Amino acid sequence: MTEKVEGVFWERSDQLLENGFHIKFITMSSNSPLHWHKSMEVLFILNGRATVNLDGVKHKLNPLDMIVVDSAQVHDGIFALPQTMGVCIHISKNFMRKYLADIELLKFQCNPQKLLPGQKDVYNQICTYIKELTILYFHQSQSYQLKSSALVLEILADLVEHFSSPVSESLSVSAYNKLAQMEQICQFVEERHQDKITLQEGADELSLNKDYFCRFFKENMGVSFIQYVNQVRINHIYQDLIYTEDGIQEIMERHGFVNQKLFYRMFKETYDCTPAKLRQIARDNPYL
Repeated sequence: MTEKVEGVFWERSDQLLENGFHIKFITMSSNSPLHWHKSMEVLFILNGRATVNLDGVKHKLNPLDMIVVDSAQVHDGIFALPQTMGVCIHISKNFMRKYLADIELLKFQCNPQKLLPGQKDVYNQICTYIKELTILYFHQSQSYQLKSSALVLEILADLVEHFSSPVSESLSVSAYNKLAQMEQICQFVEERHQDKITLQEGADELSLNKDYFCRFFKENMGVSFIQYVNQVRINHIYQDLIYTEDGIQEIMERHGFVNQKLFYRMFKETYDCTPAKLRQIARDNPYL
């Protein structure tokens, strides 16, 4: 099997944006539980299909579909088996702030299911820019950085002009204050997911009353705290099924899942296959 890349379950892309943006290819191994980042994400499906859960709404993406995930917007991504490939572009707020000082006061929304009259042509143009970026990324010529930066700016300009709306400064500040707390609790779950984690422990991590923490977490993540903990465990198990030869029961227990019936039900609901079937697909997948 392909060597597993170690790291946290969501990519800290803000640390990788040396040039203001970061481009990577995503495949079936790129699935992630609910998360967010400070950068804007533009996801384009080259082939296969994906489902992106954005603020509690599931968006089905087909080949050549594109969706924008705004900064600090909670989302996940499930990439259909066996062979989905896409391009993911993260654009940092610092990069955008060079050209738009008040970028935090704009909210971005762009997905193929909710295009307004007059947006379709611009949407298609953005998709064309992403295809050009993909070709540039493959070839990495001497002028790659210049040309790719120009295309990212074209994408950003179209998004600002046609797919943004204003928000108040107070709402923007409130969102980032909540983000800091959610980042703390999600990092706590990532580090402790192999152990038994209770709702009370989650509340104690943020020094909150248990009942308030329960409402606070559900309001900001769209799922209960315990559901989220199990999603993180499921994602780790998914990765180990692809990248190790360890037994399914051993992997399940390693990542804190003790209820076998619940595990198999959640796994099938999330990935539409059994753990054994996933492992078989992974062995035959040329994209890994």
